[in-house]
Amino acid sequence: MSQIFTLTSDSTENDVDEAVHAVIQAVVNGELAVIPTDTSYALIADAFNESAIERMRIAKQQSSSVSIPVGVGSLATVDGIATLSTLARDLVTAFWPGALTVLTKPQPSVSLAVCQAGDAVAVRVPSHPIALAVIQGIGPVAMTGAQVAGEAPITTIIQAQAALGDSVTTYIDGGELTAKQSTVLDATSEHLRLIRRGALSIDQLRAVVPMVIDAAATQSNDETSSFSPELG
Repeated sequence: MSQIFTLTSDSTENDVDEAVHAVIQAVVNGELAVIPTDTSYALIADAFNESAIERMRIAKQQSSSVSIPVGVGSLATVDGIATLSTLARDLVTAFWPGALTVLTKPQPSVSLAVCQAGDAVAVRVPSHPIALAVIQGIGPVAMTGAQVAGEAPITTIIQAQAALGDSVTTYIDGGELTAKQSTVLDATSEHLRLIRRGALSIDQLRAVVPMVIDAAATQSNDETSSFSPELG
């Protein structure tokens, strides 16, 4: 049976530490967990654990051909698993932690279970104290929306339980969240392309890097088919 930790404004530091520790232990042990983020609730697993990623796909009813985003605790951690161009680095320095997901190339020496060899990897540093504490205690995690593939973002823990049930070992209830999504930027080439509009606008991105291309309105479904649309 799943374990649920409810955290509110009245929760003590010990309450938070207990919940975070339980999630860290679950994920390190190869299990699935649900945590609040700065966008919606996210389902997480060890990004290097193939069996955990397989269970994540089964829980979400998601195809194995779809790459799963990676949540990281810092830019330094990203450098260990992915490559960022100078312009992409300018943007993430400005907006991380925050609602910006960057699609980029993985480091060739790193074997992530979230994507197939040669695929791009989507990375993000979320701006939520609980999410950051969990990720910093684990390392890179597979981090995707807590909804079944193709459904709307999850904003309450009740919705998450209804979608995922006992496939998740540990839930952290952080209250009702927004249904907003992160802005998604394709940085796999020398050109930076906005491919999904979200919490950050094209104007905000261009205030840092003026040459960001707005491809969100004209992209085909094939352009984003290689990674999960449930990025959060």
